[in-house]
Amino acid sequence: MPAYWAVVSSMVLIAAGIAGYYALRSTSWAVMTDELQVVRLAESIAARMSPVPHIHGTYYGALAQLYPLLLAPAFGLLGAPAAETAAHALNAVLLPSAAWPAYLLARSVTGSRPAGLAAAALTAFTPWLVLTSTLLTENAAYPAFVWAIYLAHRALNAPSRANDALALAGLGLAFFARTQLLVLAVVLPLALLLHAGPRRALKRHPLLACAYAAGLLLAGVLVSVGSLGIVVGNYAVPFSGNVLPHGVWAATASHLVHVVVGAAVVPFVLATTWTVLTLARRRGDAAHAFAALFAVCVPLLSLEVASFDLRFTPHGFNQDRYLFYLVPLFAVGATAALTFREALRHFAPLALVTTASVVWLLLQFGDYDDRSVIFWAAPAAAIHTIFPNDGVLALCAAVLVAFGLALMWRAPRAALASVATLVSAVGAAQAVYVFERYEDPAMTRPPALPLARDWIDRHVPGTASVALVPSPRDTSTYWWEAELWNKRVDHVLRVSGPTFTPFPADDVRVDFRHGALTGAPPSDFLVLSGGEKRFHPVGARRVAGTDVLQLVRVARPYRLDWATRGLTPDGWTVAGRPATLRFYDAGAGGRRRVVVVLAASNRAALPLDFSLKGGGVERVGWVDPGGARPPVRLSFCIPHGGFVDVTLQTHAEVRIPDGRLVGLHLDRLSTATAAGCRASQVSSR
Repeated sequence: MPAYWAVVSSMVLIAAGIAGYYALRSTSWAVMTDELQVVRLAESIAARMSPVPHIHGTYYGALAQLYPLLLAPAFGLLGAPAAETAAHALNAVLLPSAAWPAYLLARSVTGSRPAGLAAAALTAFTPWLVLTSTLLTENAAYPAFVWAIYLAHRALNAPSRANDALALAGLGLAFFARTQLLVLAVVLPLALLLHAGPRRALKRHPLLACAYAAGLLLAGVLVSVGSLGIVVGNYAVPFSGNVLPHGVWAATASHLVHVVVGAAVVPFVLATTWTVLTLARRRGDAAHAFAALFAVCVPLLSLEVASFDLRFTPHGFNQDRYLFYLVPLFAVGATAALTFREALRHFAPLALVTTASVVWLLLQFGDYDDRSVIFWAAPAAAIHTIFPNDGVLALCAAVLVAFGLALMWRAPRAALASVATLVSAVGAAQAVYVFERYEDPAMTRPPALPLARDWIDRHVPGTASVALVPSPRDTSTYWWEAELWNKRVDHVLRVSGPTFTPFPADDVRVDFRHGALTGAPPSDFLVLSGGEKRFHPVGARRVAGTDVLQLVRVARPYRLDWATRGLTPDGWTVAGRPATLRFYDAGAGGRRRVVVVLAASNRAALPLDFSLKGGGVERVGWVDPGGARPPVRLSFCIPHGGFVDVTLQTHAEVRIPDGRLVGLHLDRLSTATAAGCRASQVSSR
């Protein structure tokens, strides 16, 4: 027994070595805001010492807390960049660790330890190893799924209260690993009915029966009061509405084909053929119990994933990462087929029919899009770019299946080891290809800003809090990275409009009359957009940053130096409408020197006129298309406790590439105090 566990451990470590070589090189992110959510949840668990999900200090209904819980020590003790590296190291072992429960499951189904080793290898070496370079919940959900299936199989094969309780625990583990795996709560009772029949199922599994009765009652109550979100959190929407949209059956076939091809086809063909024969011939043994789980889980999970992608993934993109959990089922079923050695006169014809069905599904529903390769969403689909067309891919699949059947016929004793070795090698080769071709170039790219990734944390003392203040039309990437790599960033301020984050944000607004940001001011440090044209805080002292993002220190409450009205959030005047630039005294009346820089779109045919008028001063001029006008300087006095309005007016209009009709762009606005004003010089409001 120890020798077999050593072999399984060696497989895990070899897979970890392949994955770790690339994953530990990763210094960037793959998908937002999924990875940002994982990081924020891990940091919250570490800070609050509680698995209850919070982001920005507010409860957030992301219930897949197993992976953030595993990452919490790293993100609690280390800076974000170092914690990311530690997370990738964990991923390299965590994802292929599914080989251990796969070994136990195959041994339980077949009674053969070599079969367990073969299933472990087929589970560990797959193209989905590339997910170890991401901070996605799949890294924990993959082994959790196999553990849940193993425990469910124990309950079906050896009924007892203890095994029923373990099966329920496995369902809970899978659910908290990934909410999507709630589908296993449907798979278990259906498989039990298929395996044992209604009467024996109720008689042998009273604990499961009581648990499901209570669960159904609770679910009915929650649905009736519209509180399903208590159970599934943010996934209440995907679990509601029309779950069988138009095209769902074709999409189900397409999703299944992608995973079958990614798993090298042979395991699926062998497992499906064996399952059909087992369900037809045996009843009540371990093999039949697994066949029942296979027969129920494969179509249900495929349907669930296809429904989700059609409804919520842009353009219905086929994300095989949602369905690769089926690979261990293929692995165990295939090793069972190679171990039990059904008479080839029954097995071979059905296997050929299954192969023909896979080829037909591939040619009819493959629906590969080689122009949109997204390695983290569909690692198996990324392999498709190797093949010139689906016909060649189908031919390769048929050759692999023929090789497997030939081994079963001519060398049955060597078939298990030979097929497992070949398919595992194909899986490892696919993983290396996706790592080299797609993952490594993407995940070793430099950060969006030419600064250290944790540039905010490096310039903030102690445990000070930092709030991001994004401008609505900013590029989201800068803000995502500012939050991802900096633990001190624990708030996002939403100023009278949308923001980049899907997470809880603090609502504040510009009090245009009194010159303040109203709302709870959470931080002494703000990160402002370099293109912020809506307002500027009084006494904002720049600490670090670039022209794109600036870390500033401010006093609370947030008072404003100036604010604008009538401009778009990114600083354009609206065609035909005046804009107001309001300057506040900031606590002491006096002279204010203002510098305004305007620009016109290069789409303009002629120079654009403008006028700036206010505070007893007027400036007029023209701005050339595509160029910035030399600075326009104004000087006026502001009454104590008051403000001065300067009106920016242009009569021209230009349609810019995004379709908006605009006038001039406020490129820069800066102010400086000067010598005090005599009472006779103070402007009125």
